[in-house]
Amino acid sequence: MIKNKSTPSHKKIISTGVIVLKDEKKAVRLNSPPLYHYFLENYSKIGDDISVVTIIKRPKRSESQNNFYHLYLSLITLSSGHTMSELKAWVCSFILGQGIKEVFGETVRVTKSTADLNISEFCEMMNIVYDQTEIPIPNPAPFKLPLTQDEYGHLKLIQTEEYRQKNSKLKKTK
Repeated sequence: MIKNKSTPSHKKIISTGVIVLKDEKKAVRLNSPPLYHYFLENYSKIGDDISVVTIIKRPKRSESQNNFYHLYLSLITLSSGHTMSELKAWVCSFILGQGIKEVFGETVRVTKSTADLNISEFCEMMNIVYDQTEIPIPNPAPFKLPLTQDEYGHLKLIQTEEYRQKNSKLKKTK
């Protein structure tokens, strides 16, 4: 069999590791250094070209959690009179704010995005929203399932009605 020179033959290994602090800089600590070194010794030569692909793995919030977050904000709009955009800006500024910086002579607020939150950070953020608004968090169980847009809309209507009933009870007790 004749190999085409434009199609290189290659060997590959997939190694996993963790980001660590080494000499005050971020570095990668491989989970299995012996396997990595075995691969280099047995399959590579000095001068070989290599490719390195780094993928950061972090348990991020799911699409269902995102839908749940938007449902909760829409319920807050019912009693607060604020729009979804205003509430999202409030969450980013008040809850996810990371300080104030000067950029090109202008003072700006640096915030974290809700999309960058991992699962536990997302839950903590939701609890802070509840503590600040005192608006009950809806039942999250249905949002753990994959939903179509229609199913999500129907579920939102149900949660909105439940919220209105709770909100009425809350106003009567105050």
